[in-house]
Amino acid sequence: MKIGATQGKTPRDLTLRQDLRAMVEPGVAPGADCVTIFSGNSSLVKTGLLPGPGTSEIIADLREGFLRFLALAATFIFAYRGMYHLVADPSRINILLLTISETLTLVWLLLARRPKARDWNPLTVIISLTASLGSGLISMQPGVAIISTTVAAPLQCLALSMSVWGKLSLGRSFALLPANRGVVTGGAYRFIRHPIYAGYLAGHVLYLLSNFSMYNFGVYGIITFFQVYRLTREEAILATTPEYREYLGKVRYRFLPGIF
Repeated sequence: MKIGATQGKTPRDLTLRQDLRAMVEPGVAPGADCVTIFSGNSSLVKTGLLPGPGTSEIIADLREGFLRFLALAATFIFAYRGMYHLVADPSRINILLLTISETLTLVWLLLARRPKARDWNPLTVIISLTASLGSGLISMQPGVAIISTTVAAPLQCLALSMSVWGKLSLGRSFALLPANRGVVTGGAYRFIRHPIYAGYLAGHVLYLLSNFSMYNFGVYGIITFFQVYRLTREEAILATTPEYREYLGKVRYRFLPGIF
């Protein structure tokens, strides 16, 4: 914003402009002559009249809070549905294990630290939210048991253990969206790049086989496709750091050693 030169201005106009400069620029005495009060918007930023560098951080925090609220709401609904079906039929251990897995995801999300960098691309946001919260669309109605619950449940426990181990290894570096919350290379990450996703995938397949329906097959198919997209975006962000590029050279496989 600029205020014109003193030529053609009345004494009262000059006094108002000079006093304004004194208010927004400390160290400038009232009555000092000025042609340009503000250089760019720097003075307004200093006085808080225009957004400064911290504004982007505030917006990021608001978006982060909104995402966590969505996750909380989706997990609450999913947990309620799971408990409803368990009360109706306590023998459905696969439902219990699925509910525990999804609830633990919320716990880690709420404890997550703020990321150093995050992918806010609209397509990535939509795909990542669908991949993360899409499990809430799974039908819990009894389906076709391709394998029995007595076989699936112990294997689901192993898949859940893999996810929990991955989350413990990751600590507070957990995220819904692809983000850089620090590079983790220890624990479960010594063997595969994405142990949490691997646990999710195994758990989903086992639940599907013990409670098969074409609807659930379609939902899990979309979720898996989106999860793969999300992890590639996540790797792209992390690969901007030398630590992760070195890690990629040491740990080659994402889900299954020797396969993918």
